[in-house]
Amino acid sequence: MTKNKILVALGALVLAGITAWEQGTLDTFVQDMLSQKSGGASNAASGGGGGSYEARGEGFDYYVLALSWSPSFCEDRGDRTSTQCNGSRDFGFVAHGLWPQNETGWPEFCDVSARVPERTVDKMLPVMPAKGLIFHQWKKHGTCSGMDPRAYFDTVKDAYDSVVIPKELRRLDRTLTIDPKVIEAAFIEVNPALDENEIVINCSKNRLREIKICFDKSLTPRACGRDVNRECRSNSIRMPPVR
Repeated sequence: MTKNKILVALGALVLAGITAWEQGTLDTFVQDMLSQKSGGASNAASGGGGGSYEARGEGFDYYVLALSWSPSFCEDRGDRTSTQCNGSRDFGFVAHGLWPQNETGWPEFCDVSARVPERTVDKMLPVMPAKGLIFHQWKKHGTCSGMDPRAYFDTVKDAYDSVVIPKELRRLDRTLTIDPKVIEAAFIEVNPALDENEIVINCSKNRLREIKICFDKSLTPRACGRDVNRECRSNSIRMPPVR
């Protein structure tokens, strides 16, 4: 490598480190760099490359991503003065949480004392629009993921971003009365990796409550266990409008 190329590479590395520090993810950045160095040495010694599988978390079997229909929450028991429910933002499907799950049962409130950094909270507010929700989800579920807060909420964000919301269900301007099976079919249509065993529609008080999607630790959709399959049994439920 020439001297100029070395300087360019070092400059890019320093810039990435500064950006990670500003975003509150310096610990994760350093861990990633060490992992790449270790992995590179291992691959050089073996003469082969690794696979694309990346396990995120340990101590459980799979994840459940819960996507809450925010207008139902706000209509039922949300704080009307909060950013989520006061109408200042058009919140539709938001991340209720990403829950470590076992084939039977699930862990919760594990004994981890790490606090959620303020930068991480700010980063998550567009998809988890309440600080209390973020803190509660970390305490109850994130502490059982085997990850630190930054890595856990990065995983929450990646899982949320991996799901395409059907355009017809993104921002309703009027109440929609719909069969839950139609909602399920709409999600499967725009997310070809999904099938009916990997998504569950939940309702409450004749309203859409949330959609649950099951993922393995590499965030690939997988079948949900029986503990998750409490599907909505109504043939017709309401989706209150976003505004």
